[in-house]
Amino acid sequence: MISEKNDPVSIEAKTAELEEGTKEILSTTEAFGLLRRELIDNLGVDRVKGFLLRYGWRLGARDAEEAMKKDDSLDFLLKQASLLHLNTGHVGDIQSERRVERENDDDITSFEGIGRWIDSFEAKEHIKHHGVSDNPVCHTLTGYANGYMSTVTRQKVLVVETSCVGKGDEECIYETKLLDDWDSKTQQERKYYEEKPIVEELEYTYEQLLKERNYIDMVADFHKRLTESVSNGSGLKDIADSVHDSLHIPVSIEDLSFENISFSGLGKEEFLRLDSEFQEELVSRKNGQALPCFTKTKQLEMPGHVRLVNPIFLQKKVVGYCTFVYPDCLERSPEQDVPFIERMANVCSLILLNEKTSFEALEKMKGNLLEQLLMGDYASRDEIISRGRYMNFDFEQPYYIAVMNSNTQDQEHVLETISKFLDIQGHKALVGFYDNRITMYIPSSTRKKADVLKLLEKLHQHMEHALPDFSSKIAISDEAEEIGDIEESREKALITLRMSEGSKIADYEDLGILGVLINSKNTGIVKEMAKKELGPLFEADKEKNNELTRTLYVFLSNGGNLQQTMDDLALSMSGLTYRKNKIEKLIGKDLRNPAQSYQLLLILDSLIALNELQL
Repeated sequence: MISEKNDPVSIEAKTAELEEGTKEILSTTEAFGLLRRELIDNLGVDRVKGFLLRYGWRLGARDAEEAMKKDDSLDFLLKQASLLHLNTGHVGDIQSERRVERENDDDITSFEGIGRWIDSFEAKEHIKHHGVSDNPVCHTLTGYANGYMSTVTRQKVLVVETSCVGKGDEECIYETKLLDDWDSKTQQERKYYEEKPIVEELEYTYEQLLKERNYIDMVADFHKRLTESVSNGSGLKDIADSVHDSLHIPVSIEDLSFENISFSGLGKEEFLRLDSEFQEELVSRKNGQALPCFTKTKQLEMPGHVRLVNPIFLQKKVVGYCTFVYPDCLERSPEQDVPFIERMANVCSLILLNEKTSFEALEKMKGNLLEQLLMGDYASRDEIISRGRYMNFDFEQPYYIAVMNSNTQDQEHVLETISKFLDIQGHKALVGFYDNRITMYIPSSTRKKADVLKLLEKLHQHMEHALPDFSSKIAISDEAEEIGDIEESREKALITLRMSEGSKIADYEDLGILGVLINSKNTGIVKEMAKKELGPLFEADKEKNNELTRTLYVFLSNGGNLQQTMDDLALSMSGLTYRKNKIEKLIGKDLRNPAQSYQLLLILDSLIALNELQL
């Protein structure tokens, strides 16, 4: 049997060494870095800063006390400072300068120093585990210097790191001064060296938990009240009012084009001013591109206010936005309101989903009714008037018919976008897709034609914003009195659509006498007249004569101006003269004769309006 016997003397010596607190424990920078990381992750940066400063202070103070046992002169102790700090392994090298002023060789009246820590282990470990910091991170080094200098000078000294590799600076630089020589803001650093009793720590933690719990309760209560509002049938306006009453923040709900649907908490003039500021900023940021689509909460800085914007999702698509508006006079941080605006957006999604279901069912009924009107699929005038009243439409009142062509394949989405826009604008209308055209029945009621045209202009702008690839023209008939004339009104709108050139919104009344003369009932008469006047240009072989017909139309539209016609057709003068002479020979007309030219142009416009000619 092998036995070991401890030396009593060595045990007593070690015990005494431990009691004196001088025993050193070996560690590595990597191990200390891991310990530091765990502390920060669990306690937070601010509290760990205090812990490390106090830890470093104790190391520095202990080294100072040991050095003072050998020689207590200040000059000796200051010279030992860098050497003792290097022995800790915290830094690779130290460069420092100090200036000390004393009275009676004992009392220090001024103490100033500046130094550089080269190759700081703390800066390296912090970057390694946490990345670049916003503030200096060499807390252990700072605490060591503070503890050492305060001990050897027997004064309240404060060492502050002013530049740090850990926050992206080139060097770790520190400054040393007597506490009273620092400004009041920097003197606050001294609080980190005051160790808090565990009771105070627990009280602080309890206060934070209580604050967090109250905040969570407040968010939960906010969400509950909004959800109950939805259950009670509240709309978007009610939600906006409820949110403002709860948070006292101006609130806005907007569609995908940032057109306001509802707002609360601001006077109309003030809201319009801030909204105009927002729209101008959007246009400047747009830079020729489509309006931005935010898919998560975004804080936007405007010249005179701040906006917190959160998307409203419907079936995985962004359909609008909830916005909290913070004028400059409102002292409140948007960051704390993110949970509230997110819950508001969720509730708005529920309302819109419910409205979408009801809206789609109603619009389908409206579309079917419009189709029946256009096809004449009803027994009598009284029947259709009765069905209109059931859907809150008075077919005994005057109306307009508007038609729209569109390059978009998803017609259902286009119809939904149009219907929602008209509904938001407070205009009742029947919208449907009929005979390859989007058709709108718009009651005129007390509205003037100019107001309806403005509505269509706003609709066109909205469609371009909501559908980036959208391209279309809209044409509107004159005012009709009888619902039985709806097909004729639609024909007038179609004629206007065919005749419109360049204009996005075309009015039948702008066609003048041409609009009066042309309709589907006189198609045969127009064709007979065209055959007589145009002769060979109107024969069956249209492809052969199409270039000549187009040349004739452009020449007549330009009032016989050869130079303008040359530019429009990209022809030379000789080429244009050849075509002109050939046309005059084929039809037996003098194109310089005003009466004959006007009649030919009227015939060509009529053929285009009736869709009998495409140029």
